[in-house]
Amino acid sequence: MGIRHHSLQGARSIEPPLLRPDCIHAISAYGKGCRLSIPAGWISATLVLSGRLELSNGDLPWQLPARQLQLWMDGNLRHGSREQSWWLCVTAPAALWQKPPKSTAAIVNCLIPRELRCDPDLARAMLRLYRSGNLELNPDSTDAAYRLGLLRDALIERQQPLQIQLERCSGRTLMRRHQTLLRLLRVQHLIRCTIETRLDLVSLAAAANYSPTHLIRIYREVFGETPSEHAARLRNKRALELVCNTDLSVCEIAESLGFESESAFCRAFKHAFGCTTTAARRGQPVQDRALAAPMLLPAGNTTAESTVRGWAVAS
Repeated sequence: MGIRHHSLQGARSIEPPLLRPDCIHAISAYGKGCRLSIPAGWISATLVLSGRLELSNGDLPWQLPARQLQLWMDGNLRHGSREQSWWLCVTAPAALWQKPPKSTAAIVNCLIPRELRCDPDLARAMLRLYRSGNLELNPDSTDAAYRLGLLRDALIERQQPLQIQLERCSGRTLMRRHQTLLRLLRVQHLIRCTIETRLDLVSLAAAANYSPTHLIRIYREVFGETPSEHAARLRNKRALELVCNTDLSVCEIAESLGFESESAFCRAFKHAFGCTTTAARRGQPVQDRALAAPMLLPAGNTTAESTVRGWAVAS
């Protein structure tokens, strides 16, 4: 096992046949039009340094903004950049990522697919692996495994907050509870990706292989809210971001969020945040409860090291 480096610029692409299954692949992509396809059965960590990256699994697309990291191990994953962006990806077959299990408790240390804010230390772990020797020049499998292990352990450390949810999951064994959590996190991911199209409860339940009634019950037990309440809270946040941080008209925002009219959106916004959209754009503070309570909804190239240093200062 070694590390194979790839550099993508412009409209270049990497497809699964170019990804050798006996080594780790470290990909750096800069520019517009870069494409990467990772096959099922592989684990990948993708970090966006600047711009915005488009990801898709099957027919489900979503966007990954700057400073966010996507850990993925739930089927194939396609990367594409329609705008100027810069991103890194480390990927390898799942077997190369895993520690040898020493006990049944090792299941707690399994990687869990999720999107997370990338702090400077985690970004440095990605960069250390990317900057390591190339497979053709340095085929040292020990060094490659060590560097991948550092990244894996950094990712595992940052998923510790999920232990609370894991303990709330149903199942007599730790393995069963872990499987339940993965199903529920898949539902959360679907909600985030379809926040503007509002995927129905039946489709969410089917993705987790639960009945709608069972999904509502177990989701509330683990996360303290139903899938519908979680989706409404995310829409509240999205509405506030669009009103306060974009130049879109209120009519355009209402249409993008699925409201029948601008007036219907304005009424719902005021109900949720305690002020009008005009007042929010002028900087009037909004009520904190708005992000916890559901809204009434209708049916430039720099070095990676300098970027990470900038994150550390900002943090």
